Amino acid sequence: MADTVKYETREEGAMALLTLNRPEKMNALSGELITDLRDAIERAEADKDVRAIVLTGAGDAAFSAGYDIEPGGDDDDPVPTVDNLMDKFEDSTVHVHAIWDCNKPVIAAVNGYCLAGGSDIAMACDIVIASEDSEFGYPGLRMAGVPPTLIYPFVMNLHEAKELLFSGKVVDAERAKDLGMVNRIVPGEDLMDVVVDEIEEIRKMPGNNVRILKHVVNGVAEMQGAKPMMKYSELFDSLGHHTEYGKEYYRIAESEGIEAALEYMNEQNKGMEEPGDD
Repeated sequence: MADTVKYETREEGAMALLTLNRPEKMNALSGELITDLRDAIERAEADKDVRAIVLTGAGDAAFSAGYDIEPGGDDDDPVPTVDNLMDKFEDSTVHVHAIWDCNKPVIAAVNGYCLAGGSDIAMACDIVIASEDSEFGYPGLRMAGVPPTLIYPFVMNLHEAKELLFSGKVVDAERAKDLGMVNRIVPGEDLMDVVVDEIEEIRKMPGNNVRILKHVVNGVAEMQGAKPMMKYSELFDSLGHHTEYGKEYYRIAESEGIEAALEYMNEQNKGMEEPGDD
């Protein structure tokens, strides 16, 4: 297993702990990390001793700040083509499907920022336990597009999902719990102990029954359209990045750097007009 995801087992092998390991980048989701995370989930799923998989982030700052967003075009135009974006987003969502489809329960132990694609990881998990200082949201939507795995509406009330998706705002752990994103909030120093306690409760269940129940419960969301929407949102996201504001983000990132692009992303009062119009 590559260094972008640490793999270890605890609790007599019953717990597979997978740590997103890019703390210098706030555990942002690179292509390598996404592939390594999918492989780690499959490894834990194949281990007969593992009863539950735990995902967390290295360091104290972040569970994950989301996808690495960089210009992806060519010398003439920094904006990636729609075809390139569709290919990229298809490759960039395999880990979320691996979590959702995994035969074993997956628990997110959220520490710090849990944003954008990082929050998709947490929301795809079966249980979310968060530290008191954690924060949730999808600020990248202020750039353009939609979440490439649109899972928010299937774990939250529709109005609550719209509150976050229409604004791109970030909320604290208490508000995230109110919105249905989090099962429990605990002090940071107790996070892993509480996760272990939860796994001890899961171990009292027959493993095959947990497997059945996971797929039955996820099936409810799938009957409501979760699986197709996870696919369609990749396509919508590709098109969304080709709105005028989306293309402007890439151009600023290429010419002025990512910090300038992020500043532009968080400007207020973007309207229906094109960037630069009065």
